[in-house]
Amino acid sequence: MLSLSLAVTAAGLSACSRPRSGGGGSGATTIRLGDDVAEDNPEIAAERWFGDQVKSLTGGKYEVKVFPNATLGDSNRMNEQVRSGTLQMSKSLFSNLTAFDKRLGVLSLPYAFPKPEDGFTALAGPLGDECKKILDGVGLTVLSWFYTGTRNVYNTKRPVHAAADLKGLRLRVPQNPVTVDSFNALGAQATPLPATEIYSALQQGVIDGAENNPIYYVSSKQVEEAKHWSWTRHQLGVDVLMVSKKFFADQPADVQDALVQAGKLTQDHERELWNAQTDIFVKKAQDAGATSNDDVDVASMQTALKPVFDKYRPTFGDLMKLLPVA
Repeated sequence: MLSLSLAVTAAGLSACSRPRSGGGGSGATTIRLGDDVAEDNPEIAAERWFGDQVKSLTGGKYEVKVFPNATLGDSNRMNEQVRSGTLQMSKSLFSNLTAFDKRLGVLSLPYAFPKPEDGFTALAGPLGDECKKILDGVGLTVLSWFYTGTRNVYNTKRPVHAAADLKGLRLRVPQNPVTVDSFNALGAQATPLPATEIYSALQQGVIDGAENNPIYYVSSKQVEEAKHWSWTRHQLGVDVLMVSKKFFADQPADVQDALVQAGKLTQDHERELWNAQTDIFVKKAQDAGATSNDDVDVASMQTALKPVFDKYRPTFGDLMKLLPVA
């Protein structure tokens, strides 16, 4: 698993404290974009494509340098840096942003979107607009909604066919109260951990499994430890590409327009990349010895999760009403 030395971390923080002119003497302003996923994740390809669009739209005046593999720290650390303006951009699992406002947990409610298209429609409409306003209020400007498939359970113990099969499993979940409560309601022992610690926790037996999409499952090498994959499809995978509001506000209007336009273009491109790569990574998981089952009793899961919806209605308020399943 990735392990950052103090020296590397310090160097990374120093390097990302402000945009710099660089690029081999080109004089271009460099925008640093941090991510915690692996190099072969299609989101990284999408982010580099975003950089190509920014460079083209600004006539080469701005360049984007992507830092994958949590080089600049875990997601929460990078998001805080973007918020404060010491890092220009990051891509984050949306549920990690509940650290800034609990209302953002609305997208983490399990089975809130019957199919991915329902999620896309919601993010392009009032629900997405309201979430953007909340993030803007804490210093984060959304440029793209990234799609990361559906989230599913994988573990070292057994297949999951129904809610009862989750009982007692120690499952890593994001550091998000909604997801913690959801898996506890399903009978698992929800264990919040940063993404950078999952692989070692599986190796050491600290956790029995986790939940994510097949691309992350394979690219993070967790398939080596947790061989039981179950298509629970309990959550729509939403990541968000963000720019520091402080940095954005300091740029000329034409550069602001370029960043917004590049973000819109990249949103569609990322979804195309993701869909094209998913089947490839599912095959890689099979080749690595993973077994899978697609006979999950969703009704048993939804029944167990009803108290979670009821608990969070007061917190999410009107945002709850914008979900297709409320």
